[in-house]
Amino acid sequence: MQASTGFDRFNHTELYQACRSAGIVCSPREPREKLIAYLESEQEPPPYEHEFDRWRHGIMGFVLEYWKKLEAQLHCPAKSGSPLACFSCVDAQVVCCVVNAKTHENLIRIHLPNGETRP
Repeated sequence: MQASTGFDRFNHTELYQACRSAGIVCSPREPREKLIAYLESEQEPPPYEHEFDRWRHGIMGFVLEYWKKLEAQLHCPAKSGSPLACFSCVDAQVVCCVVNAKTHENLIRIHLPNGETRP
């Protein structure tokens, strides 16, 4: 029998988002038990590069490059001007931002770390 934790009531998505909010980079495919172990500092997640994190960097690189033109139009965490602002958004929001900025996608791609990719 497994001991109960404060995370027992969280569903898988909530656990994954809690990991992301805590700065724990892990695969969204990890089982619940692993996510809880990461949150409780019982285990370290294996190295994982989250594809959407590249797009987060790309979006913020674009925003910061065109800051003077965009600042007044922003109504999201990017308004802070922090290079890591997009990391507070869920993955679906990152995709939405890229899709909504389709005409500027090439300018966002310039800021993608480690080369170009599709969202």
